[in-house]
Amino acid sequence: MIADVIRETVAVLSRIRSVVLASHVNPDGDAVGSLLALTHALNQIGMATQPILVDGVPEIYCWIPGAELIQTEPTQSQFDAGVVCDAGALIRIGTSLVPLFESVPILIDIDHHVADGTFGAYQIVDAKRASTAELVYDVILEMERAFGKSLLNADIAQCLMVGIITDTGSFKYPNVTPQTLAIAAKLTELGAHPAPINERIYENRSYANVKLLGRALEALQRSDDGRVAWSSISAQDFAEFGATDEETEGIVSQIRAVRGVDVAIFFREIPGGKVRISLRGRDGVSDVNKIANVFGGGGHRLAAGCSLEPPLGSVVVAVVAEAKRQLESL
Repeated sequence: MIADVIRETVAVLSRIRSVVLASHVNPDGDAVGSLLALTHALNQIGMATQPILVDGVPEIYCWIPGAELIQTEPTQSQFDAGVVCDAGALIRIGTSLVPLFESVPILIDIDHHVADGTFGAYQIVDAKRASTAELVYDVILEMERAFGKSLLNADIAQCLMVGIITDTGSFKYPNVTPQTLAIAAKLTELGAHPAPINERIYENRSYANVKLLGRALEALQRSDDGRVAWSSISAQDFAEFGATDEETEGIVSQIRAVRGVDVAIFFREIPGGKVRISLRGRDGVSDVNKIANVFGGGGHRLAAGCSLEPPLGSVVVAVVAEAKRQLESL
């Protein structure tokens, strides 16, 4: 039972003094929100914490309470425990961080991605949850019980609501459950109203983001049967608009919105780096996590991602072909 694992994990945390926390590369709202919510709670019980995201906090999430606490690399080499939120697999926190997390005496995995990549002595993993933030909420409730102290506050509520909103598409996706809505109701009572959070995330786009969206829609393609749609942004596009990868947020959802599309794929050629791929699926029809796994990535059924070496054209051909192959095999 997941509740038993949470109790055991919190009991272990009560006996230690320092924790390093991380989430996946190219972090989304659930990664940032879950990481910060748990950091705030651990700080309230006197724990020394160090939250790390190797890619830093995307600009769109810099307003989240505590975002300034997140580092891009550790400032010390030893911790009593490590907690990884929402990563899918340990390697997805970034290769530079893996040795540190493999060396901690206690490693904890909190995630709603269930795949071959689960790790750690304590695995708070449940694929039925719409977001990792929901699991972190349960962990914090258990911490309140164990430490006899109220921990949930407005800041933590905002962090958790960001995670839930972004991983449910503002409660539009089929992963929403009565439990999701019950938790969201409690967070709203604590001051994390969905409306202003939605506005900050989805209605606060940079000029470069909108220009990139236009370029991506102009380059939109689909398979002959219309089930796979994809688009790409080149390094030249990024340079033309002075944009960063953070400013591609939300574009893959626009590709998925095309009628008849079961798999949406968005490719970005990061200047001087790899090609990043975001995949989105249609509920009950496709499992984009399986596509990402073929290329060393991960995620869950309806949202996943991976990164590959350029050139962009070859990556597009390979990933689109795999998406078509998997759909044909269903």
